[in-house]
Amino acid sequence: MIARELITDTIPPLKPSDSGTRALEWMREFRTTHLPLVEKGKFIGLVTEDDILDFNHPDQPLANYNRQFYRPMVRDTNHLYEVMRVAAEIRSPLIPVLDEDDNYEGLITMMGLLQHFAQANGMRDEGGILIIRLKGLKDYILSDIARLVEANNAYVLSSYMRNVPNSTDIRLTLKVSTTEMQHIVATLERFEYDVEAWFREEQSPDELKDRYDSLMNYLNI
Repeated sequence: MIARELITDTIPPLKPSDSGTRALEWMREFRTTHLPLVEKGKFIGLVTEDDILDFNHPDQPLANYNRQFYRPMVRDTNHLYEVMRVAAEIRSPLIPVLDEDDNYEGLITMMGLLQHFAQANGMRDEGGILIIRLKGLKDYILSDIARLVEANNAYVLSSYMRNVPNSTDIRLTLKVSTTEMQHIVATLERFEYDVEAWFREEQSPDELKDRYDSLMNYLNI
């Protein structure tokens, strides 16, 4: 999945002829603190509530604002993971998307990005979680671990790694397709993998979906 497939059309861009008052009205309407400013198809920057409140004449056009607007962006061909990396670094609930010629294509919301990331990584699927500690990259061969999971009639839905603080070790987290975790844990330990923790989700798919939707609604407040 790439950035242009994540674009939402629910939040329109501002124009330089729009006033600061109009910008604040739209921010309240769309429940956001930022809005993109676009002139003749080119992205100027993100206008924030603070920008407007700092301006002495909010009834005047944004073109009269003598300041540099915050300008985060991703390219429309960037992969989902690159978009996630940018999202973790910027201070905005919106991520503008530009093409190779710097034309404004649209924007990605943090909420939409989270939902797409959850779908792409199997987070909405019923299953279990395994946390395995590895002695650095030399012990990391995902195909070997996946084979041991598959030997127990399951498969790996998603995985990610993090370095263990103050150590050369790696903590590998796996989402697997079953809630019956005991046999998988026993198999991994038999092959000398250090399983630090495991969790199983015993709810029905409908209950899991309700939990996920409740989380999305909470984050949208």
